[in-house]
Amino acid sequence: MLSKFGRKIINQNQDNLLNSFLIGLEVERQRTDAQGQISSYPYPQNIGNQQDNPWITNDFMETMTEVVTPVATTIDDALSYLEKLSNVLRSGLHSHEYLWPLSMPPELPRDRRQVEIAHANAEKRHYFFTWLKSHELQEATPCGMHINLGLTPQLTNGLTIAEKNQLYIILAQGFLRYRFMLTYFFGASPLAERNYFLNNQGPQRLVRSIRQSAYGFGTKFTGNFADIEHYQERILAGICDGKLLAEHDFHSPVRLRKQGSIKDIVVKGTSYLELRMLDLNPWASVGINSDELKLICLMAAYFLVEKPAPYNLQQFTDMNEQVALESPYEHCQYQTEILTFLTELRKFAGTIQANQSIYDLLDRLAIMVCHPSLTINGQLARHVNNGSLISFAVCQAKKFQSRAALATNVYDGFASGYVPAADELAQYLSAK
Repeated sequence: MLSKFGRKIINQNQDNLLNSFLIGLEVERQRTDAQGQISSYPYPQNIGNQQDNPWITNDFMETMTEVVTPVATTIDDALSYLEKLSNVLRSGLHSHEYLWPLSMPPELPRDRRQVEIAHANAEKRHYFFTWLKSHELQEATPCGMHINLGLTPQLTNGLTIAEKNQLYIILAQGFLRYRFMLTYFFGASPLAERNYFLNNQGPQRLVRSIRQSAYGFGTKFTGNFADIEHYQERILAGICDGKLLAEHDFHSPVRLRKQGSIKDIVVKGTSYLELRMLDLNPWASVGINSDELKLICLMAAYFLVEKPAPYNLQQFTDMNEQVALESPYEHCQYQTEILTFLTELRKFAGTIQANQSIYDLLDRLAIMVCHPSLTINGQLARHVNNGSLISFAVCQAKKFQSRAALATNVYDGFASGYVPAADELAQYLSAK
């Protein structure tokens, strides 16, 4: 059943607008050596200053790199930007240094004091060390893919700020509802390497995704996505109560983002939705492939036009937790729900006249539901050797590094310390 917004779009023959979103990608990856150990080499010197280059920097650990793309208007451009910026990063690595392709980190030192915290600016380092006072260090070390999804001006033309905010709330609810499905298809963290869990704290068998389970990233603060006002109030209350150090300490799998303070989001509007629920794809050199992005965009379009289902965040969280901790070899306990939703997406694809690649994708996903071994994690589990993925990860890392070495016309503007604006960088990356 169509929502009010959906009826408007379909009745005005504007459904083509649902095929396009503003897309930004952020990928975190660890720097490692040729043996798959955390790198001891210093931060690369010819990719810009880690404190003021917004496109290539690092996160919690000094060896945890982060690449951020400018906003793209197509999936192909978004992936191209990410690949070219990743090539810049790879070109700056030491000759015996690589990017770890897995979400879970390589072996951590048992003595956590040996982990070097990122040489970020004073404010960021203060946050890191304050955060460590109430969390275990390893909780901040998993890496992943963040997808920033924005509504195009053409799609929101004529809408009030309140109406735009409501569309972003609908998107957030939809992705939280079907997070379990994304974990089933794209979960890729079946185990943790040695010294991640101390004293057998973690799962004692392979699972679909440690990172997307309760064993994953640190701050366990639940948001409220009932509407934009409750979303804002919940985060501000968390900061006031000391449960959150700042608004960016809200590490939900879905976040509503805007420029400036969360205090302004109701009156000034949401800028984009941040999805933080994807593990790194170890078979993709940039950590994600077009199938994942195509599904995300199709789901977003569907959520916008279909009447929202009842919102129950605790139920959604419980469903994802159950799927995340399933064995990679098991059929998902929500197999029927996934197949039903894929059928709905297929019908919707016809409504918006999606191209054949979408139907092919939905066919592949339906097969994966019946054959867990074909999911990313099902394939990854076959490479586990003596309870470890180090050999596989090193092989993949070296292969991706070799490919990057063949890239031509790698952007070298960061080496001079110049930091281009988003439009300028996007133009350069598009031209190459």
